[in-house]
Amino acid sequence: MSKFIAEKCYRMINENNDLVVCYVVHGDNKRSALLALEETQNSEKKLEVDVKPHKSQRSLEQNRLLWALLGKMAFAMSGNKRKVTTEECYCIMLEEANVAYDYLLALPEAEPMLKKTFRVVRKIDEREVNGKTLNMYQYFIGSSKFNTQEMTELIEATLDKLAELGIVDSEIEIARKEYGR
Repeated sequence: MSKFIAEKCYRMINENNDLVVCYVVHGDNKRSALLALEETQNSEKKLEVDVKPHKSQRSLEQNRLLWALLGKMAFAMSGNKRKVTTEECYCIMLEEANVAYDYLLALPEAEPMLKKTFRVVRKIDEREVNGKTLNMYQYFIGSSKFNTQEMTELIEATLDKLAELGIVDSEIEIARKEYGR
């Protein structure tokens, strides 16, 4: 099935009082939209339509770059990716970059569940509430929920960390130029 990116959406009612949804498509996406129309126009089967906000290609490129940089960091920190994993470096950088986080109050025994739910969880305080001791936790939101600006901040922090560790190669240098580091 073909996919395309639309910029606007309109609704109309046809002569049978059915809802008709129309999408406005520009540029290169017109070809994909026409192909999607041709693929489905004469189909006797019902169609499943999945509409979601378009994520810019930039954030996908940023994601690939981030994980490449984290792999280099993991290797540099331990000599291989088994002692310090790329995933561990990701958690370190989420915390160090301090880009997107929130707080919650929970019973101390909830901490293991929180650590399974969120990539990075940090206990920052204890409080008494109605005679019970509760912990205040700061949890970091994973980069899959980041917008392009938040992703830029995480990449910049990762580039700074790589510089601290003295890790330099051509891919890192290209990223430094792109991100003004």
